[in-house]
Amino acid sequence: MKWRTAAAVLASSLVPLAARAADAKPAAPPAASKPKEAPKPADAKPKEAPKSAEVKPAAVDAPSAPEDTFGHHGQGNLRAEFLTGYRMLFRYDKSPRCAPYDYAKTPSDQQKFCGFGAAPGIGIALGFSAVDTFEPFLFGRFGLSDEADHSNQNKFLQVNMGARLYTMSDSAFKIFFAPMLGLDLTSGPVVPISPGPHGSPGQDDLATGKVTSDSYRTDVLAGLEIGPQYDVSRMVGIYLSGGITFQMLRYLGATADLSLGVQLRAP
Repeated sequence: MKWRTAAAVLASSLVPLAARAADAKPAAPPAASKPKEAPKPADAKPKEAPKSAEVKPAAVDAPSAPEDTFGHHGQGNLRAEFLTGYRMLFRYDKSPRCAPYDYAKTPSDQQKFCGFGAAPGIGIALGFSAVDTFEPFLFGRFGLSDEADHSNQNKFLQVNMGARLYTMSDSAFKIFFAPMLGLDLTSGPVVPISPGPHGSPGQDDLATGKVTSDSYRTDVLAGLEIGPQYDVSRMVGIYLSGGITFQMLRYLGATADLSLGVQLRAP
């Protein structure tokens, strides 16, 4: 009997405990704690994300435009100029006069050396440059008035051949030297050699006793010019030149020349 009573008491005490255990839910596991961050210093700057390296395109040198050149190679040219000068003449015995006849003197005492301004004229030249520094040409000079008062000669007519030699030949500004040889084809007398009033060219020639039509023979010329030229473009240039032209048959003389001109070139 006693053992039954004890079993009943034990069973009645276990039933409530079992009911509580069934109702109880399993506790959730504690969350993992985050590690604490170390305190940042006050002046610390936030780190920037690394930038990807910029890829620069490779530099390509653009072809440079060719510099302007003013060399004359491969070009033909035409020059036109206005010229004047000063003549210095020494007469041979049979040379034409170089000054009016002085009737107060004998023929042998007439003026032998003369100096006077040359008649103005124009010059035309044709040339071609195979290279920049060397420019051969043919050249003609044509007087605009005669020189009858001094020498009874007609408007001067001269033909020459020569060459220009350029310094700084590929530059817009250049200096040239131009040696040349030629002929003086100036005709005479303008006024026929015949009696007339004193002071007339024909009478003055007659009074010398030695001037004849043969005195006006073809002369030989040799000259040199030098001057600056400025090429406005590859096809146009302007120039100023000074020089001296010698003659030796009709007279022994020289003419100091001064000219201003323009040069046209092509192609």
